[in-house]
Amino acid sequence: IGQTKPYYEIDVASTAGDWTAKFVFVAANAWSSTQSSWLSSALSKPTTYTFVIRHERASVHDAPGVDPSQAIMNQHPLTLAIVGHTHTYDHSGSSKEIVVGNGGAPLSSGANYGYVIARQRHSDDAIQFWSYDYSTNAVVDHFAVHADGSSAP
Repeated sequence: IGQTKPYYEIDVASTAGDWTAKFVFVAANAWSSTQSSWLSSALSKPTTYTFVIRHERASVHDAPGVDPSQAIMNQHPLTLAIVGHTHTYDHSGSSKEIVVGNGGAPLSSGANYGYVIARQRHSDDAIQFWSYDYSTNAVVDHFAVHADGSSAP
């Protein structure tokens, strides 16, 4: 992908020009004042959807950049944080965070291996997420969020 740093941004726009999205990758284990400034700047750029991808969830404090990056994220519009670290799948309806850590390493919490697919819903532009069990392809969870991260019906 041509990135030279462990933190970077990927911008996406619809071909019709009616929405934009950014995927902001945070390197909490390589935290520095340079990354802090970059993250503030990246999250300040207006887009319809903002997804932050970070290895650790907000409640994990063993990487030096989790707390400072979370503080910056809390100051900006966010659609959803996509995280891992914990080897399970988890999403709470009130949280702007999804844990998708059930893809390969030995699992915790009795979860099965799985994957998540996201798709924009055209009726209201909400982003829908489906979590699937890898062995059966059965839907384990389904939810949707609006661009501002609030729950969508």
